Amino acid sequence: MGKIIRKGAVLAACIVIFAVFCGFKVSEMSSLREFSSPYLGEYECTEALLGGKDILKMFKTVTLTLEKEGRFTIVAKSKAGVRSEKSGTYAYEEETSELVFRAERKGKTYEKRAKLENGSFTVSQSLSGRELVLRFRAKT
Repeated sequence: MGKIIRKGAVLAACIVIFAVFCGFKVSEMSSLREFSSPYLGEYECTEALLGGKDILKMFKTVTLTLEKEGRFTIVAKSKAGVRSEKSGTYAYEEETSELVFRAERKGKTYEKRAKLENGSFTVSQSLSGRELVLRFRAKT
């Protein structure tokens, strides 16, 4: 049982580490599409791979919420009961339909882009030599 809790904690930490490297910030709204903000809301993680291995099965839920004020929150709840949460900022680029993730860590700014198509997007991050890939879909 302790091994399962440790695995759940490690996997939740992976998702939170991803969130640390991927902040979001909203640019100034200048068009009807930006004003209506169709990208706002909750997204559920539909696939989570670490080095090609499915880690989503270790979680009850992984939810990312995009809020009006350019804030996001990602919450991961493992099946072992470990809850991890990270908040940050986001930006949506209307011209490219991309979410732009930015975060600072140790004085460096990191940026990731994810194409938002049909209410879904995918983000990847190298993590200890392995690729962490998270796919999200708008909750219905």
